Amino acid sequence: MENIKNKKWYDNVLWICIISYAILITSEIIGGLLTSILVKGLFTSGLFKGNVYFYTFILYILSIYIWFGVLFVLFIFKNNNYIIEKITTKTKGNNIAYLFLGLFIGFVLNGFCALIAMINGDFILQFSQFEVFPAIGLLFAVFVQSSAEELLCRGFMYQRLMKSTNCPAFVIIFNSLFFAALHLFNNGMSILPFYCIFIFGVLASMLIYYFDSLWMVMGLHAMWNFTQSILFGLPNSGTNVPYSIFKIGSSVKGSFAYNPIFGLEGTILSSVLMTICCVLLYIWKSKKNKEETVLN
Repeated sequence: MENIKNKKWYDNVLWICIISYAILITSEIIGGLLTSILVKGLFTSGLFKGNVYFYTFILYILSIYIWFGVLFVLFIFKNNNYIIEKITTKTKGNNIAYLFLGLFIGFVLNGFCALIAMINGDFILQFSQFEVFPAIGLLFAVFVQSSAEELLCRGFMYQRLMKSTNCPAFVIIFNSLFFAALHLFNNGMSILPFYCIFIFGVLASMLIYYFDSLWMVMGLHAMWNFTQSILFGLPNSGTNVPYSIFKIGSSVKGSFAYNPIFGLEGTILSSVLMTICCVLLYIWKSKKNKEETVLN
């Protein structure tokens, strides 16, 4: 009751949704305008003409403007200041160990899906190129892009909704639907890819809830995207990038494990895998909480 009485007009769920979307759109518009001049100059000068690495890097790094947009709102508007510690080391779960755990989980989950798809004969991978520093650069760029989405959805929106409703189940479902809705106009979007992105959002939100670690989720999201698009050269949520370490062969087929347009995400396999992860995480944490209650 105390939480409800102390609610302000800006704690309204609809308002939080509008503000979250406004941050995204405003950041993309301003960032696009500022960057287009620079990029156009670089390409017309011939310096980066035909450079697929630079194009891929720019495609991902542009999401840094979402970081700027969210941080602006957090620091300028005092009612959002409490969220700042949720993205820094002031929150116990935000540490290097959890960050690398997230990276590891992302690699294992995506790698497993890719392995099953290859065993099923959906595609074959052919080595294209590998250079250490360019690969590190793209990992950084992909991390910026993926963490920007997490900062907005599981950082800003999640924390605002938790303060507003104090209902974890609602917050997990609602912000995951919002996250999935952001991909509605992606190439190849349909019911199954939408569910897969939604359930990924649920898994990410549950990790935030149980481990209080935005860093872990950022790592998970980044490595999932990096493994799928940069390492394997597969479509990532319907988006193809020209630069990758491996390339898929000319013979490609769709199946329960691979969607030729949407990638590994728009499949029965990845949807079931993510759902199982959510269920197992819930069972594990529920059992652990009961054991701790008995001991106390």
